Amino acid sequence: MPSDRSRLAFLVPLLGLSIAAPTLAQPHAVTTPRPIVIVPDAVWDGVADAPHRGWIVVVRGQKIDAVGPEASTRPPEDAERIALPGTTLLPGLIEGHSHLFLHPYNETLWDDQVLKEPYGYRMVEA
Repeated sequence: MPSDRSRLAFLVPLLGLSIAAPTLAQPHAVTTPRPIVIVPDAVWDGVADAPHRGWIVVVRGQKIDAVGPEASTRPPEDAERIALPGTTLLPGLIEGHSHLFLHPYNETLWDDQVLKEPYGYRMVEA
């Protein structure tokens, strides 16, 4: 038969867990990041032949929310403004060209990597 001491040794941690469990189960507060307004000299949208002057890009979280003239886009008042003078912004552009097996040029020069390696080795890497 269990002694009072062994029962107490079992019940005290159990009581502690039952008290702490509701606070551990509470959902964490999710903070919404402030919107960001990016203000370059121009925005090129890939549709028009020339970049648009006076346009802005509004970003909410990880997504572009709006792109257009600042007067009609109406950025949020609480947004963080990032000025990019002297730049042309291409919103949504994803870099889709990379060389996975090339080393950084500060490690090995391009000529050493491409011109001096055997052709068969380069084909296997590709």
